[in-house]
This record gives sequence, structure tokens and C-alpha cells, in this order.
Amino acid sequence: MTKAAIYVRVSTTKDSQKDSPEHQISACKHYAEDMGWETGEDIIYEDRESGANITDRQAIQQVVRDAQRGAFQVIIFAALSRFARDIGDSISLKRKMVNALNIRLISIDDHYDSDRDDEMLFSIISSVNQSVSEQISRSSRRGKRESALKGNFTGSRAPYGYYRENRNGLKVLVPDDQQTGVVRTIFQLYTANKMGEKAIVEYLNDKGIPSPKDGLWGTTTIQRILQNEAYIGKNRSSKYETKKVYTNVNDTSERKKVLVQRPKSEWRYANKVVTHQAIIDEDTFQLAQALRLERGGGERGGVRQKINVFAGIMKCAHCGSSVVSMKSKSKKTDRDEREYRYLICSRRRRLGDTGCSNDFWLPYHPFRDELIDTLSIMLRNITSAEELLEKHKGLIQINQSDLESEMKKLQKRMADNRKCLFELRREKMSGQFHDEEQYNIEKAIYEKEIVQCEKRLAELTEEQRKKSDLTELYEQVMDMLDELLDLDFDSFDEMQLILKKLLSQIKVSRDGEIQVVMTFGLSLQEPEGEKK
Repeated sequence: MTKAAIYVRVSTTKDSQKDSPEHQISACKHYAEDMGWETGEDIIYEDRESGANITDRQAIQQVVRDAQRGAFQVIIFAALSRFARDIGDSISLKRKMVNALNIRLISIDDHYDSDRDDEMLFSIISSVNQSVSEQISRSSRRGKRESALKGNFTGSRAPYGYYRENRNGLKVLVPDDQQTGVVRTIFQLYTANKMGEKAIVEYLNDKGIPSPKDGLWGTTTIQRILQNEAYIGKNRSSKYETKKVYTNVNDTSERKKVLVQRPKSEWRYANKVVTHQAIIDEDTFQLAQALRLERGGGERGGVRQKINVFAGIMKCAHCGSSVVSMKSKSKKTDRDEREYRYLICSRRRRLGDTGCSNDFWLPYHPFRDELIDTLSIMLRNITSAEELLEKHKGLIQINQSDLESEMKKLQKRMADNRKCLFELRREKMSGQFHDEEQYNIEKAIYEKEIVQCEKRLAELTEEQRKKSDLTELYEQVMDMLDELLDLDFDSFDEMQLILKKLLSQIKVSRDGEIQVVMTFGLSLQEPEGEKK
């Protein structure tokens, strides 16, 4: 009997009942029954990821994997808008499923059947879906902008020192008596006491004052408070915009959305000069802005220049935080006349000794260059699959054990979050949960955690499969060597892409010890580099 998979997608927690996953599954099941096809729980795919790149969506990746192993012959959608809302993504995925894997694609609402209809009709439907999606997005942004101009606070969370309250049909900011004193102290320390952001962080943490998230204070939080015009009674909006950034020019499906700060001239303010009670006077606030410029805080806007090729790969061995690239204030250039940069634990940078004891500085360019040289030499010395096994068998086996351990932890996290989600839904159905907004927030948190665990679990499963096939592993090593030897050092994107393929993680400890773990389970000795 023909097996039919079902794919449903809900991209927000506010979708109407008509678009709920239950409604979509029910409609698809009835269609399959009418056609005499068999369905099963193991081939029903529920995608709750919002705004994710289509190639990164866990449900889509699973659909393709299952189609490749012949788990189903037909896939049913309630509508093609559930498939993808970008025409390029839609056509690319349709060609992979229909043309390459010979899967029949059905869209109920659009009356589309790939066995009967051509790609032209599919393209037209996809184009309309993209247009409608963009129009809804524009209308939503316009509505939010107009609401803010009327004095309505449209942010999802009130700034530290305030809470939100509904007054005369508007959401307004009201000073929080327990936090306003802390805000005034921060501005006083910065302007009158001439303390820097890091010194203020240490002062607040030493006093045991809880941060906005009830943890330790960091420099980023202090910077945001010092620049936020909400503290002088102004309601500012349109400070940020979302932009698509393409991470691979050879594959436009590889992209992500980033939040970018607009130039200050494009920010918008409510029609009323003052929309709520100020905590800081105008003169103190403007003095703080002048001091920030004088001390090198500067103004920001636009997409940040990418500098650190180890972003997302390098971690602190002590606290697990990312290691970030910083520009030296004292040493301007290195021996090759490049801007002198070093790598340091991000938590240490933000919180000082309170955050992390790892005070090691790793010069960026010397480490990067020597690491690439070392990788090239190592890969060149592997001449066969058998040699790969002989030289690195122990490491590969150890890495497999680490994989299994991480997979068990992920499965437990998924089970815990599913249990919490079940309890939350049970409380809602029994009438114990009355705050709809809070319910949606908590529900979204649990669902996001489950999706992230599922995505990571699928990555580890695929990694485990590849490592079990030594020939495939060897071919992977050789492909990476070719890419490394052809590397253009001036191309940031190319270099980062290759390093992310090669490296699983780099750990840096305070004594300067550096552990480099490659994606296929091998370990690399630390490049000498320069140390400080």
C-alpha cells in the first residue's frame, strides 16, 4: 500500500485554530483515507520553528532523510504556504522531493498534485504565498509603528526600572520603586564618579544587587541602560530592523535573519515628547552620552563587520562561554601590520573576575594562521582510510562515547520539556491557567527547547553514522584538505565555512592550553602561536 507522509507547520503561537497542527493533520489524514493511502505517526512531521532557514529546519531535514530511505511515496500538505513561504526555497525543495526523490507532493487547499500539475503552477502558487507573507509582515510592522507613535509601549519587555501597565487603552511604562534607585546609581557612578562600565559591573555585583535577569551584571546591560532614552520619558521605536544575511553565495538557501540597528536618524519617537515618568533628568542623560563618545563608546548601526572566524567554535575551558575577538587599545598592529586583535573569554570580558577566572589572551592572527598550517600538514599525512583508523582509532572511539553521552542528555532534556509542556496544557484545559499571554510565552519556551534538542540530536545521529563508515570518513577528510589548500585567506566567509566543517570545538584554558577537536573525532595538538 502507498504510504503518505503528512507535514504540518505552525510558525507562531498565535496562529488561528484553522491553522493549528491538529486541524492540518486531521485534514491531511482524511485526504489520505479518501485516496486509500496508509499514514502513520512515524511519518507525520510537525514543524514549529519560526523564521528558521529552511535548510536548518529540523522537520524538513527529517522529511528528506526519510524520503531518501523510502519511508513514504507521497507527502501531503494542508497548503503550500505551510511548505515554505519563499519562492526560491519552495522550488528548490520541490525539485529535491519530486524530481530527485520521486515523491508525489499534494497540497489540499491549493488543489496541487505533482503527478498532474507542472512546475509553472507550483511557482505561481509559491509566488502568491511569498507576496501574501510579505504583505502581512509589512502591515504588522506598520501597525506596530503607528501604535508606538501614539505613545503605546510596543516592546515585549519593559526596560529595567519600569513595568508595563494598561492605562486608557495604552500600554505605558510605570517606574518600579525597587529598581529606580539602581538606575539612578548607575548614571551617577558613570557621570559624577567617572567610573567605567566594567567598574560599575563590579560595584553592583559586589553589593549583591540582582541584575535584570536576577543574575550577575555585565557590561552589555550597563551599556543598554546608559543609552536607553526611556529613562528620560521618551518612547523610541524603529531602532532595529531585521535583515536577511546570506552565508553562502553558492547556495542562497543558506541564510539567516539578523537584527540590525538602524542609523539614529531613522529612529522614531512618539508624538508626545514625554510619554511616561522619567527616572533620569535630561542633563544627566546627555552627559552620559557625551562621556560614552569621549571614552570610545561611539555610535553603532548597520551590519557588524565579521572579524572572528572562530565564532561559534571557540569556548572557554572554565565557564563554557564563547571566546570573542577584541581589539587592543595599546598595541595597534602586529608584526605583519595587521590590526592587533586577541581572543578572550566573553564572560571574563563582561563580568571580570566575578564571571570567570580565565584571564588568558590569545593573539588572534598568529593563532589562526598557524592552526590552518597545522591542519593542512595533518590532513596531508593521512594517505588512506586504514591509516586514518590506525592513527586515530582511540580518538574516534572516545569521540563516539562522548556522542552517546550527549545524545542521552538531549533525550532527557526533551523528555523533561515534553512533560512540562504536557502539564502546562493540562492546567490550561482545566482552567487553572488564566493568563493567556504568559501561557503562550511558557509554551513557546518549552517548544523551542524541544525543537533545538531534536535538531542537535539529528546532527549527532548523522555524525555517528558517518564515523561508523571509515571510507566515507576518509573521503570527507580528503575533501576538506582540498578546500583547505585552495583557501583564500582574504575571504572571511570562505575561511569560516571551511573551519566550521573541520572543527567541532576549540577550548582555551587560563594556563594557555588549547584543545582542538575536529568534526570527525580527531584531536589536534595546540598550534604554538604567540601567548600573552
